[in-house]
Amino acid sequence: MKLVIIFLAALLFIPALHGYELLNLADAPTAGILQYGEVLMTTKMYRNNGILAGSSVGLFSRFMFGISYGGENLVGNQKPNWHERVEVNAKYRLLDESPLMPALVVGFDSQGHGVFHSSVKRYDIKSKGFYAAASRNYYFLGNLGIHMGANYSLENDDGEKSINFFAGIDKSIGDELTLMIDYDMALNDIEPSLTESASNDSLLKRKGNGYLNASLYLRFTDFLAVKFTAYDLLENNRNTIGADRSIIINYNMRF
Repeated sequence: MKLVIIFLAALLFIPALHGYELLNLADAPTAGILQYGEVLMTTKMYRNNGILAGSSVGLFSRFMFGISYGGENLVGNQKPNWHERVEVNAKYRLLDESPLMPALVVGFDSQGHGVFHSSVKRYDIKSKGFYAAASRNYYFLGNLGIHMGANYSLENDDGEKSINFFAGIDKSIGDELTLMIDYDMALNDIEPSLTESASNDSLLKRKGNGYLNASLYLRFTDFLAVKFTAYDLLENNRNTIGADRSIIINYNMRF
């Protein structure tokens, strides 16, 4: 996997042939941003009858901002488990993609994936926190995107505070489908030093494999798309069996 990341890093500086933007891969952020006046509304459905709703807006030509909120057990007869806070994300484009350089952004995202564990104040997959990401796009039977980045998560009450790295690719298949794959090294989520109150929470124990995630992104129109994602294909979370599956509905509009 390290050799794959080195290869992707080298591709970032090979002359590009085509421009194309995605905000995120399966889980990892890219250097894509919303344009000024563009709004993205998302609804995510995940395990334990979890639903996460969010909205992001392009406030300036290089800056976007968003919020999200959700909880588990929202469908069914159990008591809903609402998350403790509204999460925020922001992204600023430092460099646009050019023939010689990849696009580069810095950002912050406090929204992780999955269930929020109040005992150690973290999600199943930690939020990226502060991050930098670079993206480069090529024409190869459609669009081929290469993406890399580094991050520092603020979800570190479990004692894991390392700087982390991630990388991924996207490949368009015709005009409607895009396949996305990313790998998070999870250097900040290897085997948490659990607090006494969380010592019996097996959901927080990890194998040290990192997180391999994959998505199929289906565009119905210019405004409506659905994203099917399989998280943790390497079963880094000891409670994952096969994959942690979710569905995200995206709706874009302008004001």
